[in-house]
Amino acid sequence: MAELGLVGDGPNSYQIWLVGMPAQTSLARTFMNKVNIQDLEKVFKPLFYNWRLKRKSKESFGDFTNRVGFEKLEEIVVKWEGVSKTSSRYYLKLFTDKETYEAIDALERVENKNAHQLAIEVILNYAASQQNVKHRSRT
Repeated sequence: MAELGLVGDGPNSYQIWLVGMPAQTSLARTFMNKVNIQDLEKVFKPLFYNWRLKRKSKESFGDFTNRVGFEKLEEIVVKWEGVSKTSSRYYLKLFTDKETYEAIDALERVENKNAHQLAIEVILNYAASQQNVKHRSRT
């Protein structure tokens, strides 16, 4: 079973099929119609980037698209602004227990941010609050 399929639906135009799963527990369905050949990368890049960042351990692309759902996938494609411009010089990697991971995973969907972005936000807010505490204790 294909996890991703392209079906020609006109000259230089394709349907994109998603959600097919390797174990054949879900059949692929039409995700988008009439996608111009020049626009395929504009659809695939945000989908593959989000799969790479937000997939569960060993989750296939088909399983990921099935779990996330078409509505969220369409939102990811429409709102795509490119790969995060975070510098590789400053890299944050989080290690956590399952309960915290699941809480962060849920928050990612609500906030439409990845774990890295959420962690940076928390750290910056904490650092700012500590600066405020130090400033108040001096006065």
